[in-house]
Amino acid sequence: MNKKLVTTLVMSSLVASAFAINAGAAVTDKTTLKDASGKVHNVMGTLGKVSGATAETRAMAALDLVGKDFGFAKAAGNFKVKATHNDENGLAHTKLDQVINGITVFDHQMIVHENNGDVQGVTGDFAALTPNASKAALTSVSAIDKATAFTGFKGQLERPATAELMYVAQGNKAVLAYKVNIAYNDSATPANWAIFVNAVDGSIVNSINQIDFDNAATASAKGVLGDTKTVNTYYYTSYGSYYLEDHTKTGLTNKGTDIETYDYKNGSSSYYDIGSTTNTWNNPAAIDAHYYAGQVYNYYNGLGRNSYDGNGAQIVSTVHYSTNYNNAYWDGGKMVYGDGDGSTFRSLSGGYDVDAHELTHAVTQTTSNLTYSNQSGALNESWSDAQACVMDSGDWMIGEDVYTPATSGDALRYMDNPAAGGQPANMSGYVNTTSDNGGVHTNSGIPNKAFYNFATAIGSRTIAGKVWYTASRDYMTSSTNFSGARAATLSATAALYGSTSSYYTALKTAWSNVGVN
Repeated sequence: MNKKLVTTLVMSSLVASAFAINAGAAVTDKTTLKDASGKVHNVMGTLGKVSGATAETRAMAALDLVGKDFGFAKAAGNFKVKATHNDENGLAHTKLDQVINGITVFDHQMIVHENNGDVQGVTGDFAALTPNASKAALTSVSAIDKATAFTGFKGQLERPATAELMYVAQGNKAVLAYKVNIAYNDSATPANWAIFVNAVDGSIVNSINQIDFDNAATASAKGVLGDTKTVNTYYYTSYGSYYLEDHTKTGLTNKGTDIETYDYKNGSSSYYDIGSTTNTWNNPAAIDAHYYAGQVYNYYNGLGRNSYDGNGAQIVSTVHYSTNYNNAYWDGGKMVYGDGDGSTFRSLSGGYDVDAHELTHAVTQTTSNLTYSNQSGALNESWSDAQACVMDSGDWMIGEDVYTPATSGDALRYMDNPAAGGQPANMSGYVNTTSDNGGVHTNSGIPNKAFYNFATAIGSRTIAGKVWYTASRDYMTSSTNFSGARAATLSATAALYGSTSSYYTALKTAWSNVGVN
């Protein structure tokens, strides 16, 4: 790599038990699962036999078996294959996007679960929609300009803005729109926007800031809490200096990538290499960010995942973002950590669970890609909290090491007792709100408590974390809600341990005890 100043770009213009899916047993009765509103999200059982040379071809045929359940006549013309994956038991999970006129419908996806032609279940979300148009009147460049104007941001972009044409459901209508991604850190409120611009008249259909805004959020060197850690560094002869780069992760090295950590130096538009000619370090925030990124990589690698995307993506962390910044977040491409103001937070990279939480957002982004609003957004938050408590397993708190340094024993959130952090622990306390993207940091307490119930009932955070990961990878779509998450985790448990296992029974109870059925 070229060691240099890294600058950013300048801006221009789920009701029943879930799938009993495993390779050795099949469910003999077809069951249709619906959420609280009556919408079908899963059809499970022995659904039929389909043929085809590939999993993708068989998946399209499988959808025709459940069309009446979900509300469509034929798969052809309504879906296109996005990706397929075989799990540890050889079961194929094929994801398909709903399409209209060949164009993807945002947030409407199906997953076919099939083994050599035996269809064992279908998960997903289909809506019968009437399109407002079949062709865009607006160019992608114009859409980017309108989205940019909507943000009001005039500084430097983190990466080039992109625009993808798709349909967006609005009631029973499908609005043709560009999904514009605009990301920037050079602002008091950083953003990773998904802005939907009507492709006919240029109006803003919807906007989602996908940054989670979670206010928790070998050289030997000290971290933020004063503890000594051993970190991997790398020496470049041509520069005569060591850098905070970890080239020891085989999966990353084979792809020419690594784990790297940079320093914003209390700025917000440019970040810099962190080097030392003597391999000695006095940057605690950077040491922790670098070390914990490696620990998170190791955890997911143990689950069979090579980096956050499963394909060996480079993991980049940046520290000392802005001044007194009380946040840490995944910006869609890298980690960003503030130093805190010393009162609400100390340097946020010093919390292992904070780092694990935020990097799990990256994993979610490349598995289920849960939409960051309402119940799917609360699940996005909860899945990060859950995995953070698997990795940082000493307690059931989130952010305790960096939150309010002058007050001991407190935390941002409490998995065992959500109420202590101002969250509901049961659907009876679900908060309907338009703030915080529909209360994603509030209502996440419900699935958090379900995870705690499950992990403690079976006596293993590790097993619970594996179930949660498998559910996100194989059984959840971007629009999965709480009811769907129950089905997804039960499906994952059945696939991993069997539907007659004590784990499966414990999981059903865990969800029922928080009011999710």
